Amino acid sequence: MKLQLFDIQLIVIIALIGLVPYLALAQEAKMPFPNHTVYTIGSAKPTINTQSEMDSAVIRFYDKWKKHYIRYTKDKSGAYVYCNADGLWRGGNKSANSVSLSEGHGYGMMIMVVMAGYDRQAHEIFDKMAIYFKKHPSNINHHLMAWDQTRDSVINEHNSDDATDGDLDIAYAFLMADRQWGSAGVFDYKNEAIDIINALKSTNLNPKTNLMIMGDFTEAGEPYYNDTRTSDFLPDHFKAFYEATGDSTWQKVLNSGYRLLNFMQKKYSPNSGLFPDFIKSCNKVPRPAGPFFIEKRQDGEYSYNACRIPWRLAGDYLISGDIRDAALLAPINSWLINKTKNNIARIRDGYTLLGNYGAGASGDNIVFIAPFGVSAMIDQKNQVMVNHVWDYACHEAMGDEEYYGNTVKLLCMMVMSGNWWGISDY
Repeated sequence: MKLQLFDIQLIVIIALIGLVPYLALAQEAKMPFPNHTVYTIGSAKPTINTQSEMDSAVIRFYDKWKKHYIRYTKDKSGAYVYCNADGLWRGGNKSANSVSLSEGHGYGMMIMVVMAGYDRQAHEIFDKMAIYFKKHPSNINHHLMAWDQTRDSVINEHNSDDATDGDLDIAYAFLMADRQWGSAGVFDYKNEAIDIINALKSTNLNPKTNLMIMGDFTEAGEPYYNDTRTSDFLPDHFKAFYEATGDSTWQKVLNSGYRLLNFMQKKYSPNSGLFPDFIKSCNKVPRPAGPFFIEKRQDGEYSYNACRIPWRLAGDYLISGDIRDAALLAPINSWLINKTKNNIARIRDGYTLLGNYGAGASGDNIVFIAPFGVSAMIDQKNQVMVNHVWDYACHEAMGDEEYYGNTVKLLCMMVMSGNWWGISDY
């Protein structure tokens, strides 16, 4: 059998992984956990615990999360975030026998970089996740990741293309890894990131609207090409992509995303500030998607995709102080506090853009609650909400949620405890 260059490179990388514990000694974490970031002036962190207590809370939940969700391939060369624990996972149209999603892979890679220093295995696990990423490419753009990996590794039309958000996070995680460990080890992390960034520009960006499309499965003239998933707007990522590559395209993507969200908020949710999961016709007059646009009945509501936006925007604001983030988040915070009176029990897992409970809202869910807590951090006047969300996250048992909720909760706890660090000054 004739081996391709990519196969040979991968074999060499896998062989070198056995040396990772030794290489890691020469690549100690430059920003080890806990790493207490000084956030933007005027922002709030929880005040009901000391810094040490908050660090410990993150560590306790991380240990549980890692034990439950980090899994390895049969040959132990690859690692991934298990997405199908107890058969629970909401949304996304994944396969029945899924074990991992590119979305979760990106989350997991970022988590490993942040927890380095505390977890001496973090570097090794990160590199094994890099191998798993490379072994599961999209069948359209091979520099990106197939969004849905199955137990029997069956690749079919349903799960073989990429999902933009997963690859955005994976690229960002590689940039974080370059900052954490440098790029002189098994992987050249910065070049790995740039390869993904350029691939995303090639197949996942609409150059007319300068907005991300949902995946590499569509192109000009086809359905979904002029539409977008709101939770694919990640301002800190786009800033870092520009600084890593010098490509001004990512500044255009950043500015277009802010303009779109500002337009949607003013036109469709002036009272709540909430965003829909999906937006249609971004090349004309943008509007919320209709029911069952691509996933479910709530595609045009604030549901299981858009619920991440407050965390993403606030995460950027706390590091960069970008007032565009704060302007988008202020109406959401005001609506939330007014609607709930700072009572976390009143938060539900779905809202209309008018701010009413969505038809499918069934109860509380940490994947909605935790991002609201990060959003509230942008202003000290929201201190009560910040404290209540932090307390709720600390006391909610991991078994109360599935992969998605537990993983987003961990990322939000990292931010709320002051342990998230950005790379927008790359």
